[in-house]
Amino acid sequence: MKKVMIFAWLLTVVVGQASADDFYPSNILMMDSKFAHHVILVEKATHKVLLFENSDTHPKLIKTYNTATGKFKGNKAITGDHKTPEGIYSMYEFLSKEELFRRHGKYAEIYGAGAFPMDYPNFIDERLGKTGGGIWLHSTHDDNRISKGLDSRGCVVMQNADLREISQYIELQSTPIIVVQDVLYLSKSTWERNRKDINDAVSKWSKAWQSKDFDNYIASYDPQKFHDRSKGNYSAYKAYKKAVFSRPDSPEIKLDFISIMANLDYAVVHLQQDYRSSVINDIGKKTLYLQKNANYEWKIVGELWSKAEPGNVAFAPSKRFFKE
Repeated sequence: MKKVMIFAWLLTVVVGQASADDFYPSNILMMDSKFAHHVILVEKATHKVLLFENSDTHPKLIKTYNTATGKFKGNKAITGDHKTPEGIYSMYEFLSKEELFRRHGKYAEIYGAGAFPMDYPNFIDERLGKTGGGIWLHSTHDDNRISKGLDSRGCVVMQNADLREISQYIELQSTPIIVVQDVLYLSKSTWERNRKDINDAVSKWSKAWQSKDFDNYIASYDPQKFHDRSKGNYSAYKAYKKAVFSRPDSPEIKLDFISIMANLDYAVVHLQQDYRSSVINDIGKKTLYLQKNANYEWKIVGELWSKAEPGNVAFAPSKRFFKE
């Protein structure tokens, strides 16, 4: 008994001496000024919404809010299970109170002041065969719901005042919203190692692409898990890319504004891709989905691209969604 008490005392002393700066959330590994100037992290177990801002690519917690999530515990898998999905998402639209009433009539009052639809199911969810939709970050007409914790059909619900406040930091198609059961905090050294592992994998991929080193480029993709929404499986994608690499042109490829978010099973990397060649000239947002293989190496299992504005306009919080 005495040994147990001494150990507990030593543990208290060690933890007490560690500052918040010595630990980082495992889900936010790299932030940037364009695609992850702020990140929303939802912890279902404690019914909390944590807002982080970019501090020299590191996450800095600036505010914590209360929330209610799905009526039933667990990770959403099918339509109508009333569970909140766990993963890495973005918000693609804002629905004002007026728009909600126009679409849903009187029933829309449950959404309170407004709603931000999330892109569930994402790429990984689709590959896992998950179904359902209509997962939103929204407020409520009855703030007492928040104290219940488990009180939605799968959405992340906040009080009206809190949604209005946090909306100042949301940029559609950019601000990530990550939902987990429990937030895992890592020591600075472990967090930095995890960050470096994924960043190194992306760096190897990008350098091979820029130098037209096809073997190292295609080695960055997982032969078993990779899938492309337009080209299909790994073999089809490999053949397509080999044809692209065989062109005589020398494209200029510039990658900027890299952010890295991680979940238990996968990581998501956002970056700005500026591609210029004799065939194509475009700037867009590239999203890479990565998973570890049997050798614990990070490999690309999917990638998405969308048009994006070039450059970087410094983000400033504002009440652009709630004008009144």
